[in-house]
Amino acid sequence: MGCGLRKLEDPDDSSPGKIFSTLKRPQVETKTDSAYEYVLLDFTLEASSNPEVIKISSVLDIATKVEDYYSKGFVVGAVHPILLPIGRRRNFPASHMYRVVLSRLKLSQKHAAPRGQRHPRLVIEECPLMSETLTNEVVKELLEKVNEAAKRGKKFVGFVTQHFPQPKGCNGTTPDGSSELESTLSRRNREHRRRNSDENYKNWNEGTLSGHSSESGIEEEMQGESSLLQDADFQFGKEVSPVKPRRGDDKLYTIFNVFDDDSTCWTYHEGVLSMKVTRKGPVISTLEADWLELTTFYYKQGLSLIDSFVHWETSKGDYLPKSLEGLFIYEEEGAGVPGSNRKGNDAIVVEQWTVIEGCEIKTDYGPLLHTLAEFGWLLTCVLPTPILRHD
Repeated sequence: MGCGLRKLEDPDDSSPGKIFSTLKRPQVETKTDSAYEYVLLDFTLEASSNPEVIKISSVLDIATKVEDYYSKGFVVGAVHPILLPIGRRRNFPASHMYRVVLSRLKLSQKHAAPRGQRHPRLVIEECPLMSETLTNEVVKELLEKVNEAAKRGKKFVGFVTQHFPQPKGCNGTTPDGSSELESTLSRRNREHRRRNSDENYKNWNEGTLSGHSSESGIEEEMQGESSLLQDADFQFGKEVSPVKPRRGDDKLYTIFNVFDDDSTCWTYHEGVLSMKVTRKGPVISTLEADWLELTTFYYKQGLSLIDSFVHWETSKGDYLPKSLEGLFIYEEEGAGVPGSNRKGNDAIVVEQWTVIEGCEIKTDYGPLLHTLAEFGWLLTCVLPTPILRHD
């Protein structure tokens, strides 16, 4: 669909991101009365040599790790896996990492924070899995429970799956024969891929703004450096880790911001998520979806995209191009119904490559997020996709 942004140049495969919007570029860059500031925290379930990555023993630990930020007025707006733990990549170091995005409204002299203001708190609850496979039907049932919790002052942030790594054998392999973690990643030319942290902002100014689909070539999944394509929605947008849970192996958690008063309520609705994928063997090599076309109706009704679910795993040997159907989860504030007279929202979707080396993130959506924050854009979710490439 025409999203109002003309294509300024053809980005090559090394471009860090593309931007889609319901607005024209001058409108996107218009200063508003409000602006946001963000803090990005990375957590890992395994030991890391990177001091900036916080070690946790469970996703549940994230709640206590962010308490100090909540006391300063920050609130968690998105939690997502750095790398979707599907297939053999479940043993990559990045498959045990999570990104947490916190935000707060920048207060001007005109809008001072009220004294004695009470802050919400982050609550993470384990969600019992009654089925060995997460399907659309199972997620719909979970959404009913989310709506019940929302009536009690719980604002839904998203679902997150924690994968428990298989024990390694003495020869450095896992029981399924996968090779050791570090040796399967990296081995690429660092000089070729190293980028200045400001390149996202540079591309924003130079105009890599375009497009209706994301597509990438891919080599064998276990070769070389892994990169991850993520779609970040501003004023909407995050993807739950769509794995195939096994009882006793994976756990599913529900994340909420909990408010002491119940003066505000939220309702969560399901929406269609459809895309076309092609595979190279079991690995998804290309993905085609028009995120704006799928979500604009809900944006215009004043809803926000909070989370999504896709079952990425495929039956053995079922590698033909096909459509995948998943679910978007939208948040409605107040007791209204879709279609009622309420202020609509505008949206930006950023298609962004994340460059990963072991447990270190070299390039991601952070710089662009900070830039858009100055124009009053609020991040509501991040949607990791399974697209990897080694170059």
